[in-house]
Amino acid sequence: MTTDTKPFALILHNDGSFVLADWTPSTEPHELLGREGIHRMGRMGAKRIDDTLTVWSDDNAIWEDIQVNRSAQRLLNTRHIMCGPVVLTGAIAHTCAAFAEGLTQGQVLQLIERHLTTKRVLMRSLHIPAQRTR
Repeated sequence: MTTDTKPFALILHNDGSFVLADWTPSTEPHELLGREGIHRMGRMGAKRIDDTLTVWSDDNAIWEDIQVNRSAQRLLNTRHIMCGPVVLTGAIAHTCAAFAEGLTQGQVLQLIERHLTTKRVLMRSLHIPAQRTR
């Protein structure tokens, strides 16, 4: 894998569990959640965290009384309210962009490490896959 490929997105659930998913720039976050078996009917809105990271969350979830995703808030160190599962991707050109770049392997590893070392991760519900031996 070359360092310039950006084929990943990270889905972060309310309970602290996460899914590393394949991403292409033409993918939309709600499509990705559907592929992963997470059915969200709401509109996914983008919030640009910095020049390399974007978080997508359900814009209508707060009005539908869906639980706040405190795991995502801690990971991103933001007070921006995000409810339900969120999708983390790479950069978007501007806040109205429909498509985003993916995350590089290095970005994903850094996010996962930061997530796992952030205080108050719900370790009892978090499954961390073991290293493959073959």
